[in-house]
Amino acid sequence: MTDLFPDATDTEIKASLFNAKRCFNKYRKLDGTVRANFLREIKKELRNAQNKIISIAQSETKLGKLRLEMELSRTIGEIELFANMAEKGEWLKTAVREQNKKTSQSTLHTENIPIGPVLVIGACNFPIAISVVGTDTISALAVGCPVIVKAHPGHPKTCQLLAAIVLIAEKKSQIPKDTFQLIHGEKYEVTQKLVVHPDISCVAFTGSLAGGKALSEIVFNRKIPIPFHAEMGSINPIVALPGKISENHNKLAVDYVQAVNLFSGQMCTKPGVIFLLKSKKNSAFIKDLQEAVVKQKILPMLNPEVFNNYENCINWLKQELTLIATNENDNSGMENAGFCRIFETDSKQFLYRPELRVEAFGPASLLVHCEDEEELFNCINSLEGTLTASIHATEQENALAKDIVLKLESIAGRLLWNGFPPGVIPGIATHHGGPWPATTDSRHTSIGKEAYRRFVRPVCRQGFP
Repeated sequence: MTDLFPDATDTEIKASLFNAKRCFNKYRKLDGTVRANFLREIKKELRNAQNKIISIAQSETKLGKLRLEMELSRTIGEIELFANMAEKGEWLKTAVREQNKKTSQSTLHTENIPIGPVLVIGACNFPIAISVVGTDTISALAVGCPVIVKAHPGHPKTCQLLAAIVLIAEKKSQIPKDTFQLIHGEKYEVTQKLVVHPDISCVAFTGSLAGGKALSEIVFNRKIPIPFHAEMGSINPIVALPGKISENHNKLAVDYVQAVNLFSGQMCTKPGVIFLLKSKKNSAFIKDLQEAVVKQKILPMLNPEVFNNYENCINWLKQELTLIATNENDNSGMENAGFCRIFETDSKQFLYRPELRVEAFGPASLLVHCEDEEELFNCINSLEGTLTASIHATEQENALAKDIVLKLESIAGRLLWNGFPPGVIPGIATHHGGPWPATTDSRHTSIGKEAYRRFVRPVCRQGFP
């Protein structure tokens, strides 16, 4: 960590955790309208500081002004979603059963309560929307949970600025001091100390599978285990049936490549594999795909670490598989250039080698040829949990498509019909989650209105007046 943002000391960590626990009862007792006003004040301050936020985030991540503006706009919209929910008390989900006079059965009343102080560990690729003021933080604050955010070392200045904005809103809204706190720490030990501390009631994490697995072990081995909500690796498979390829192989190829290369493939929903059944039109699809890849804009990746990890993965794949499409060039000296690559293999190789079924974080994808439906189903059955799965089919292929969907829904949290997964719109019906290793709990979403469910638990009161 830089001198500007040194790792938090043990004393600072303990003080932060003590303060979060201390203010919990004060914050949870506040009326929903007060918390709603707090969130709307955050929204107001974000708008006021928009240019500064975009500028600093761009300097740290190289994601581009347009992408960051879209991310900030999405975040502001989602804050209003949770402000409305807090104001209306929708998160309480009250259930009442009246007393039965014949049996003298007591009245039952059940409602949600906030779980306690929440630790948020955000993502490297979304410095605004999955970070300090992202869904994790805002949904937890909406239901009455204090939040400690562990700043991401990939964009510490952005985290610091966003935290300052939240603290301004906290003061203006007369919210209990230390309801929100930010902790810097590049060393893994800082995160460990936060996760194991008994004053933390829940952890929300977005990051790599390796990081999520390591933290989940720590959480589950605590003296008192707590909920650990993690979004991790996802391969996001696509199945393209012959009829759809024949119908418009050019559009399908172009849209697929664009989805792979979007924001240099640094999206949790990037398509990592596409399955093709044997068809005369596959060669035309591949030709269109190759032409589309060459035309793709080359963008810098987030930082040297992400770039190096991507290139190491690519170098290994080049030794093992056939590279059928790339836009690699000298790129005029662009630092950390994210070149798009599409590799090719057959179903037998795909099934034999589990390492091919792991996410490559960057603009790369794998095309898998299947001789028949049996091979296709075997490939789908070999996949682990994933955030999304897509099928492209015509009406004439509905019977086969329905069978494929039954297979896909067993491994995916979101299914797309004739569409591509990058981009998640926060809303009432949004579900961003999936079976392990996509997330640690497929019942919950990390984006959208229902995200608050991760930070509450039901309490049933019996016989109360």
